[in-house]
Amino acid sequence: MGGALGWTPAPSAPATGATLETWRGPETIGQITEAAINETSGLAASLHTEGLLWAHNDSGNEPVLYAIGPSGDCLGSVRIEGAVNRDWEDIASYEIDGRAYLIIGDIGDNNAVHPECVLYVIAEPSPDELSPTRQLTVTPERVIRYVYPGGPRDCESLAVDSCERSIYLISKRTQPPILYRLPLFPEDTSKHPLIAEDTSKRPLIAEELGPINGILQPSGLLSKMSVPWGKWRGQPCSLDISPDGKTAALLTYGEVYLYERQEGEDWASTFARGGHALAAHNLPQAEGLCFSRDGQSLYVTTEGSPAPLLRYTTRSTPDHAPKRKPRRSRRGQARQSFYGAEGSPSLWRRSSDRRVGVLHTAQ
Repeated sequence: MGGALGWTPAPSAPATGATLETWRGPETIGQITEAAINETSGLAASLHTEGLLWAHNDSGNEPVLYAIGPSGDCLGSVRIEGAVNRDWEDIASYEIDGRAYLIIGDIGDNNAVHPECVLYVIAEPSPDELSPTRQLTVTPERVIRYVYPGGPRDCESLAVDSCERSIYLISKRTQPPILYRLPLFPEDTSKHPLIAEDTSKRPLIAEELGPINGILQPSGLLSKMSVPWGKWRGQPCSLDISPDGKTAALLTYGEVYLYERQEGEDWASTFARGGHALAAHNLPQAEGLCFSRDGQSLYVTTEGSPAPLLRYTTRSTPDHAPKRKPRRSRRGQARQSFYGAEGSPSLWRRSSDRRVGVLHTAQ
């Protein structure tokens, strides 16, 4: 696209040699084609089944989670009883005392006008209960309400550190982004001094921890383009923490950043120190990211339908993912879609003998 417009897109933030040597990708391993999954805003890895992912749509859609297979196929859906999808923006999986949970964040607030945010905690459904033809209904085990100090914030990034038993959130539209923390169990006030003892009737107050550094901001013509991968390229839109609690992955509209926690370091210090970018994902509106259950892979996808499912892997990870081949049209040419012949991102489609830019402006 840069050559077509006569300019060069801003480069990704530099990655250290260690990061480049450790991770490879992204590669397209599948495509989410289920019509109901058209605004994917969050991904979480199943802790029951390797390769199974949980996804959801964002604002105004049904309060439903979708189980996604390794190639992007929909294996079933789960409705959360009593929940409202005002603006679901992220989801995380975690394990406590041998039980697997999912936490869904109704945390989006584009105009910073909503006084409270809501987190829904459910026990992760067993894969044996899933069916592509029958929707499962579950009841939340807990509902956590919270507010930000200083007023509402837009947020699309949610993760759980199960070792700390803490929830982490990152603001989207502040510069720099700000890290916040909540207790996973509000009744435990020992490590969270801002939490009152009686939390049954009042929302929690998120604890502000400090800035997120190391995110490259767009410059030049890119900074003037009103599209997610343009002027909003550096906005955080998903977060996850590796199962071993040592690495955080932060997704922006342009890149994936890794923040590696040093021995004895807290997350506030890690994020303030800055992260390292992996190779750009090149998706039009990437909003879903998660580590795999074993922490050896990162999955990323975008809003829209069909949506490619991308994977980054550590270089020590064997490649067992099925390879998708481009389908052929009657004329024998590779079939093109918005995402290209093999589900890889393509910002252009052909219209007669012209090239027409395809831009997404919704956030």
